[in-house]
Order: sequence, then C-alpha cells, then structure tokens
Amino acid sequence: MLCIATGQTVHVTDVGRAMISGKCADIGKVKGPILRGLAARAPYFHNGGAATLDNVVEFYNQRFDLGLNQQQKSDLAAFLRAL
Repeated sequence: MLCIATGQTVHVTDVGRAMISGKCADIGKVKGPILRGLAARAPYFHNGGAATLDNVVEFYNQRFDLGLNQQQKSDLAAFLRAL
C-alpha cells in the first residue's frame, strides 16, 4: 500500500482499517471483537451454529487441533463466561 502523505510504500498482507479510513496511521490496524458480556450473546458464530461457549471451545479445539484436555476446555469456557 502506498501512503500518499509520506510517499512511503508499506508491504502488508492486510491493510486493515486503512482500507476504510484512508489514513496511513491505520495501516495494519484491526479492531478485534468485544468479549465483554459474551456469555449473554448466545448462540455463537454467524449462523448460530454453537449454542454454548462449551460448543465454541470444542469447535476451535477440533478445528485447530489444539489438543486441549477436558479440564482445559472447561477452564477456558468458564473464563469466557466470566468476561
């Protein structure tokens, strides 16, 4: 991406917020999802495919082969519910 203000070329895989704002300072910046109150916003995923946070944790454990044991999955789901 070429920063018009400085003439500097910046090589990134994701221009991030700069694609919307056009500001060089926003190159590569992204806004992550807000997790506060996550437990109150079920079902999860864009299609409602996960009814509980336990389902979400299990999905990511399988999808990315995280190798979490049952205690770790329970702990992670409890942490997400506490946010």
